[in-house]
Amino acid sequence: MTNSQRLKAIYSIIRKILIKPSSIFLVLRDETEYKSYIQKKYSKTQFPTVDINQFFVDGQAEINHYTFLDGSSLATDLAVLKSIAASYPTCEYMEIGTWRGESILNVADTGANCTSINLSPIDIIALGLDEKYAHLHGCLIKDKSKIKTVYANSLSFDFSTLNQKYDLIFVDGDHTYEAVKSDSAKVFELLKDDNSMIVWHDYGYNPETPRHSVIAGILDGIPAAAHSHLYHVSNTICAIYCKQNLNVTILESPVKPDKVFKIQLQSCPFES
Repeated sequence: MTNSQRLKAIYSIIRKILIKPSSIFLVLRDETEYKSYIQKKYSKTQFPTVDINQFFVDGQAEINHYTFLDGSSLATDLAVLKSIAASYPTCEYMEIGTWRGESILNVADTGANCTSINLSPIDIIALGLDEKYAHLHGCLIKDKSKIKTVYANSLSFDFSTLNQKYDLIFVDGDHTYEAVKSDSAKVFELLKDDNSMIVWHDYGYNPETPRHSVIAGILDGIPAAAHSHLYHVSNTICAIYCKQNLNVTILESPVKPDKVFKIQLQSCPFES
C-alpha cells in the first residue's frame, strides 16, 4: 500500500464516521476480528503454503522493470506472476490495480496479452488524492500497444463487457474486505478453464504474517468448492487459486529458511 493509498483509507474512515457516527463500530472491526470470523466460519486462519519453486523453472526466475519504490510488489511476487504467465503458450492476463506498471510489464515480457483494469487519473483525483500520484499510474508503460488499459472502478465495472476469459488474473486493487470479496467473485467467473489461476496480492503483511481481512474477502468471494485450491506462495505476500497438484506445508512463523535467493542488480535509466 502506497502512502497515498494510506491517506485515502484514513480519509475514507474519517468521512464514514462524520456521516454516520455509529459506523465507528465497523471501523473498529480489526484484523483480530477477521481472524476470529474466518476461524469460526471456515475453520482456518491461513492458507496452506506452496513452495515458490513449484512455479519457477529449475529454481530460477528473472524480473525486469523494477523500481524498489513505495508500493512496489516484492520481487518474488513479480517472479511468480511472470513464471506462471510464461507457462502458458500465450497467456491471456488481466490485473485489477496497476500502479506504476511493474507487474503487468513483467507479464507482458512473456508475450502475454495483457489487460489492466484501473481507476482513471480523473477518478483518482476526484477521490481527493494528489494529481502527481494519479498520473504516476502506468508511468512505466511506454509501449501502450502491448497492454490494453480499461479505466474503471472494479466495484461497479461490468466485466462481461470485456467478452473474454483469462488464463491468469492478478487482483491488486482495493485491499479492504468488501473490495476483495467483490473482485474475487467477479474475476472467478472470468477464468478460462481448469488450468487458469488467480493471484491475490497482499494476502499477507509480509511473507510470514497473514492479512485476515483479505483472506476473509477471498473466502467469501469465491465458491466454497474452490476453497481447497487456495494457497499462499512461500517467500511472497501472494495467495493463489490453482487446481494443479501442489505439495503444501502449514507455515509457522518465525520461519526457518530452507532456501536463499541469488540476486543480481543492474540499474537501467528510465526516460518518461
